[in-house]
Parts: sequence; C-alpha cells; structure tokens
Amino acid sequence: MLKSIRAQDATLGMYVQSFGGNWLSHPFWKAKFLISSLDDLAKIRASEVAVMIDTARGCDIAPPPAARPLTPPAGRFGRAGQKRVVDLAQRSTSVVKSLFDDCRLGRTIDTADILSTVDDIADVLVHDLSAFISVTRLKAKDDYTYTHSVAVCALMISLAQELGEPAKVVRELGMAGLLHDLGKTAVPDAILFTASPLTAAEIAEIRRHTTHGHVMLSQASDVPPVALDVALHHHERPDGTGYPFRLKGDAISRATRMASICNVYDTLTSIHPDRKGLSPMAAIAAMEASIGEFDPDLLFRFMRQLGVYPVGKLVRFRSTRLAVTMPAVRDGLGPAFRTFYSTVDTRFIPYEDIILSNDQSNADAISAADPGAWFSADWPTMASSIVEGKEIGRQDAA
Repeated sequence: MLKSIRAQDATLGMYVQSFGGNWLSHPFWKAKFLISSLDDLAKIRASEVAVMIDTARGCDIAPPPAARPLTPPAGRFGRAGQKRVVDLAQRSTSVVKSLFDDCRLGRTIDTADILSTVDDIADVLVHDLSAFISVTRLKAKDDYTYTHSVAVCALMISLAQELGEPAKVVRELGMAGLLHDLGKTAVPDAILFTASPLTAAEIAEIRRHTTHGHVMLSQASDVPPVALDVALHHHERPDGTGYPFRLKGDAISRATRMASICNVYDTLTSIHPDRKGLSPMAAIAAMEASIGEFDPDLLFRFMRQLGVYPVGKLVRFRSTRLAVTMPAVRDGLGPAFRTFYSTVDTRFIPYEDIILSNDQSNADAISAADPGAWFSADWPTMASSIVEGKEIGRQDAA
C-alpha cells in the first residue's frame, strides 16, 4: 500500500517509492529503496519533502499517540554516536562472517576476535540498545545469519545486564549469542537460502545445525561451556515442543531460555528487502501469546529491557498500583501505562496515564502481576475496558 508521509516521519526499514517535487528537491539520485542506514535516514528527514512509502515492502508509519502528547527527549546519542553504531554493526557482522568462513574451511576458532567484538557491542549498548538493534533488524539475504548472530549477541548482553549478572557472565552470554548459529556452516547454502518451501528432509537438515554447532565449539579452546549449551539447545522449548531433544521446563538451562527469547525476537522483527518484519510490539505480543514456548518471567524481563509491552498486560507500578499497558506512543517516548487499582487500599482508583522515559532508568518501577491473584473477572475483557477508558466495577475484584 502506498502512503504519503512527511520526511521527518521516515524511519529505518521503510521502503521509499518516490519523493515529492522534482529530482533536485531531494538528496538521492534514485527512489525505490529500503531505508537501511542512519545516514540515509538523516538526509531524508533534512530534505523536508513529501515521501511516498510502500508499506507492503517496508515498515509503516507509527500509529498516532494514544496518550496526551509529550515532547520527545533530546537525542542522547548524536550523529557521531549513530555513525559508531552503524560502523560497529557492520564490523561485527564482518567478524562473524569471517568466523563462519573459517569454520567452513576447518580452521581454528579465534576466540580473541569474538571476545573483542562482544566487548565492543557491550560498550555501545551502554549508550543505546534500541539504536543498535534497529540497525541489525535490516538484513541482506546473504548476510542474514551473520547479522542475526550479532543481534542475538546484543540482546543476550542486554538481557543479562537487566538480570543483574556479573560482568564475566554477561560476556560469556554475549559470546554464546554470537556463536549460537555456528552449526549452520554445515548446512548447504542451497537449503539455507532457498526461496522455495522446505521439504521434510531439508527441515531435518537445518535442525541439525544445533548438534553441528555443539561439535564445532567443543573442539575449540577457550569457548565457555554456556556457549556449547546454547548452541545445542537454543531451539528447545519449556513445553517440550522444541528440538533436538524435546527437553522440558527446568531441564533447559536459564541461559538457553534467554537465548531462545532473543533468537525468536530477532527472527520475528528482522526486515529483509523482500519481506517486512514484525514491529517490536507485534513480536512481543506474538511471543507472549505463545503459551509454553518461552519462560514467562524471563520474557517479562526481556520486555522491560526493551521497554516494549503488549497492550493490556497487567503490571505492578512502583509496588503500590496496578496498571495496564497502553498502545504504543510515537518514537522517542517510552512505554505507556494506565494505573487503575491501589494495592494498598485494595480498591479501584481514577485512571492515570503514565509514560516512562525511554532511557529505561525507571524500568524498575514495573514488575509482573498475575491477573488471577487480583481479579475474578475475565482479564482480557477487563483489560480491554480499561484501555478503552470504560468504567469498571467493584464486582471485578477477587
């Protein structure tokens, strides 16, 4: 679907169909391209011309704000920081590509380069996780596996930091994320990159990448045990539907449950030139709806570190009020919540809408809450009423 937007509303992942005015009114010699770099995005926004986007081939414009309009916080990263993010993403992808190429040729894995890359990614995440992840969402077909590995590494580091893991553990988990798909070097390219539906035999071959990766890493020196564990088990699921061993519950390590979340999230949100990925909100909502596939506590902590929550989720706000998450506001603003119940007075209170800053400094204000422990009413219906601003009655309380 074609849609005309303002230049300042352009975002990474949009597909430009054309520009308003003549060819001298914008800084590009061509139209019809995916916005895949922060430099191109800055040029478009500075041009102040109308932009025609194709939402079937790229991202759509963000929905209008559901809460009162607020002024977005000033950019914390700046152009120099943006360039650093792009350069690091490209450099990290090149390191992973070289690593995969070396493995195909039977060469020894160089852990020094891997650890240096993990440290560089951890350093940039201190400034801005969302900027780095937005760059890695854009994946060329031939580089998908390498860029995906970089993105999972970044998400693993960020989630580990959210969980308060010590620096050594954070580093090892980042390394596990970077190496989790190494076994795909043993899968023929004709299968990995085919555009045709996979046969049962081809699916079985791709699934063997977990055991291939475990064998490769077990033959290398200085690879932490957690990286072997994640490589072998990152497709296992708590409900026993995963592979290769159909492990259940606590039989799956915490590190692997973390990797499963990071791996699936990046897969769902990845943008290809010929395929539109899900928005972060849609991906998180889909993952939470997949009951039994992900550790619910870890998934909530993952939401917290991203600052992305599905609409209508019950949370505890600063330990004294219950709130539901509201529809996403515009870029530059944090997650929105509507408080409606006092846990101190155990009564419904007037609605108040709160938007957290996007720097996540207030993330600790939010914790998970179980609707069944507080309310006897059907929670999805009750949550929908709250989101729509309808009054709810005392009979809904447990």
